[in-house]
Amino acid sequence: MEHLATQISAAVTMRTLYPPNHPRVIHSVDGAVAALRRLVAQNRSDSVTYVLIGDDLVVGDEVIRKTTLPVREFIGILKRRGIQRLTLAADLDADELRPFIDALAGDGTLASSRYITIGQAHVVMDERPKEDEHYPPTVEQIEIAREAWARFRVERKLPVDQLEELVWSLIDSVARTTRSMLPLAKLKEHDEYTFVHSVNVSLLVLAQARCFGLWGPTLHAFGMAGLLHDIGKLNIPVEILNKPGKLEGAEWETMKTHAQHGAWYLSEIDGVTPLSAVVAFEHHMRYDQQPAYPRLQTPRMPSLASRMTTIADTFDAMSTVRPYQQPLGRAAAIALLKKRAGTFYDPQLVSNFVRLVGENEAVATASSVS
Repeated sequence: MEHLATQISAAVTMRTLYPPNHPRVIHSVDGAVAALRRLVAQNRSDSVTYVLIGDDLVVGDEVIRKTTLPVREFIGILKRRGIQRLTLAADLDADELRPFIDALAGDGTLASSRYITIGQAHVVMDERPKEDEHYPPTVEQIEIAREAWARFRVERKLPVDQLEELVWSLIDSVARTTRSMLPLAKLKEHDEYTFVHSVNVSLLVLAQARCFGLWGPTLHAFGMAGLLHDIGKLNIPVEILNKPGKLEGAEWETMKTHAQHGAWYLSEIDGVTPLSAVVAFEHHMRYDQQPAYPRLQTPRMPSLASRMTTIADTFDAMSTVRPYQQPLGRAAAIALLKKRAGTFYDPQLVSNFVRLVGENEAVATASSVS
């Protein structure tokens, strides 16, 4: 996927430097066509679709970060031309690709063609119930995961298998229909808040990720990362975790360490994907890369999963009964997300999230605990 993006970027660069019939332009377009054909043959598919979400490319069930200069240039090209979704079909040839490259380089009209489809990324939620064998998580599953989570404080052993099973059940719940979101158990004890909040965040992250076409193991990895984002808080003394009012001084400094503690712990656990450790570390970092915590020597944008988790984390924290305060409500949570879009939060993800929770009452209901 990165190689194809690189080839397209190279072709656009050549076209900006040379006329359309120049040998270097012809060679670069042919290279892009060859890269596409190798990719579809390798994947045994009939097309390749890039979806641009903020500064990340989603291709199939993989997320491509801006790891190389050509990929960054490809993302920049799509942004400048207002393309959020690009599909290239297997039968695309150089004659059809060449005018598209011209248009991307600014010489021509950008439009879809027979084997090239351009468009916008949209949130799509399927309201129709699906007749299959999957069901939302049962109360028993939630209780088993809850008990295992609670034992973490004493045993320092993460029940990975049980939590993975819970996430798969959450995925099935989202996949069936948003009207069958699981009814979360009530908050009986203050110390249970972290678990209930984490399940809510996982559910909201899964709903966001699924809207952008993520599925399979990648979708599960996003859900697990959401579920484990606050695991470091289980290292924080309960009296600080549940203290009424604002934390200050040493207590606040202790609370801020939960991101690093969570990342350190998850990075050492067999069976936990690296994405969970990344999200645990990044979920309080800002979209605009301004100082937050943990402090970085070289500021960078958090990953796509972290940006989704941060939005879900804020929304649920404001919408949920907490040990030390009453919920502020959905309206206040949405207003805060909108106000901070572009600074604390990814504006495209905020826009889609607001549409998601606004159009699907079940999601909002499932994300509040009474």
